Amino acid sequence: MDRFPESDSHTVARAIAAVRQVWLDATEAGDAERLADMVTDDVVVVHGDGRCLHGGEDLKADSLKGSERFSLEQQISAAEVVVRGTWAFEISQIESRLTPHLRGKQSTFIPPPSSDSIGSRTDHEGRTRT
Repeated sequence: MDRFPESDSHTVARAIAAVRQVWLDATEAGDAERLADMVTDDVVVVHGDGRCLHGGEDLKADSLKGSERFSLEQQISAAEVVVRGTWAFEISQIESRLTPHLRGKQSTFIPPPSSDSIGSRTDHEGRTRT
């Protein structure tokens, strides 16, 4: 099936929004275990500076290292959801706020917004994986 009927597309969009919220909550909490559990083994993450992570273990290590240095808040505005068969992709605008952990000092860095494309698929256990 190339396209879901309109009603199913809305259901998929709501499911993606729920997964996105779990991701945001885990990111804000610095929960590297949860983030790593949400991705496939062959995930590739490309940071804005071009640095690449390969696999859930790299993502977990990078998340742990980052959460020691910064608090991260993100807001995501979904621009488009594309559904094909058992795959769904969300193209979104991300605004991030990084607050360094500096011995009692607070300063916030707000990088420019970025765009992401995130693919999700329901696995054989019924879990949505990113």
